[in-house]
Amino acid sequence: MDAHRSRRLAALLVLLLSVSACASIPEDSEPKAVKEVDGSNTTIPINPPPADIDALALVRSFVDKAALPASNHESARKHLAESIERNWTPPPGMLIVENVDTIPVATPQPLPDGVQLVTLRADRIGRLLADSSFVPEAGEFAVDLRVERQSNGQWRITTPPPQLVASKASFSSTFRPVPIYFLDHDLTGVASDLRYVVAQPATTLPRRVIDLLTSGPSEGMRQAMRTAIPPGVHPKTNTTEAADGAMDVNLSELGDVSPEMRELIAAQVVYTLEGVSSARVRIKEEGVPLLPDGKDLRPTDMEQYEADNVQRPDLPGLAVVDERVLVLDRNARPIPGPAGSGEYDVVRAGRSPHGDKFAAVTRRPGGVALRVGDFGEQLSELPTVGNYMSKPTWRGDEEVWTVVDGRDVVRVVDTGGEWSSQTVDTRALPPGRPITDLRLSRDGTRIAAVIDGSVVVAGVAEQDGHAVLQRPVVLRAPQDMQVTSVEWRQDESLVAITNSNNYPVYDLSVDGFRWEPYTAANLGQPLTAVTVGPGGQVVVADRHGIWQSRDTDDVWSLTDAPIGGASIPFYPG
Repeated sequence: MDAHRSRRLAALLVLLLSVSACASIPEDSEPKAVKEVDGSNTTIPINPPPADIDALALVRSFVDKAALPASNHESARKHLAESIERNWTPPPGMLIVENVDTIPVATPQPLPDGVQLVTLRADRIGRLLADSSFVPEAGEFAVDLRVERQSNGQWRITTPPPQLVASKASFSSTFRPVPIYFLDHDLTGVASDLRYVVAQPATTLPRRVIDLLTSGPSEGMRQAMRTAIPPGVHPKTNTTEAADGAMDVNLSELGDVSPEMRELIAAQVVYTLEGVSSARVRIKEEGVPLLPDGKDLRPTDMEQYEADNVQRPDLPGLAVVDERVLVLDRNARPIPGPAGSGEYDVVRAGRSPHGDKFAAVTRRPGGVALRVGDFGEQLSELPTVGNYMSKPTWRGDEEVWTVVDGRDVVRVVDTGGEWSSQTVDTRALPPGRPITDLRLSRDGTRIAAVIDGSVVVAGVAEQDGHAVLQRPVVLRAPQDMQVTSVEWRQDESLVAITNSNNYPVYDLSVDGFRWEPYTAANLGQPLTAVTVGPGGQVVVADRHGIWQSRDTDDVWSLTDAPIGGASIPFYPG
């Protein structure tokens, strides 16, 4: 632990001296990326709407084509009247909708011949921001559009929406999610920031993701994630595949950057490109190799920068059963120490990522208390007490968080043999609503919480030695289902359990764009807990036992552990 803390402090000092906390995000980042794509698509013919299309179908077609960026959204532009088309420049970003419908507007006075008013009505999904990140939105979208018959007899829109409105289907077929990698909470590893880039042409994907990387974290994560890339550094030349098959990344001058920071820059570049290319990566600064050995890199060469944020496969799952902690295997033996022997009445528990530390919520007269200490040993009872505490969640091996009485988020920090408590600043969260579950991401940059039946994701920033939750985003479940618990599956995805019989478990993207249900086969409500093991294996508990699944299409199967219902399984983290 001392070595880890020294490494963390050294990295913090070097970063703060060499680069700013985070790169600024230019407002024109999205239009720039689109223009680059346009240049590769100029030879692809873009057809106008079908001849004799009616006014209502024309508006629906406009929404279906709006996500296509080629030639400055020419596919959508061809739905506009010629006089409007020439000057139409949609603003950065995009509103994404589904269940699109068009309805004729009833007007008190007859409209001139060849003129129709059409109401475009749809359900909001969310918004693609100018920095290529997605944020969900809810509610109905409605706008009236004027459609006029042109001199050639074709209907065209004369008053387009003030913003770019695209159907979810067209957005999904045009854009792809890509993780862009920055630095984790202790600046010793990488953390992913999910962004959306135009999928075609595929040859330009590396260039576009490196542009996003050098522009810095997205708007929602700019306080929670750092970058080793100094402000103002951008690709000197296009990021393209060299003649020998390597991906060539040539950055502009970095300035006075330490060897440690150069290694972190290399890790950010290599992991970012992994999402769009399988080629080895050759990184340069002004044409000179970034690292002293100058060798081409693959993700396997950068594993040390991801190791702390990946689950250890050698640590077994555990479960709280009848107020004792048991190992989640076919023997279901108690863990060592009073948490396994029954000396403590354990309600919920959590083990640190490397397995050395342990936290337990235990019963006490009048409520519950938090105990923390070494795994398998006596656990110190802390002043953190209440009527209810959520399952402890770890941020590295040095701090553990819990929610007290659905209101206060408390973090307990190891200060060198002693544990001190402090309250997390949660003023940005939805006010006056109970927090029933809270989980820290493995890279320590975000939390996922259940607040009033919805998943809420927020960044974790440090201000004057205190943790502050920032830029929370509400991820509402489909069909207004109530989420009861949540867990991180991977850096870019979560798993949530709900109160629904038909859709009890969901896999969802961290930004809420994707909600994919697991099969309900074999599960029975209520589900009491969810956790995720190595390799993304999802484990849930219901009144009958503990079930596991590796894929949304898999039928749930019982684990080998001879443990009945009403238990609370958990893996380190």
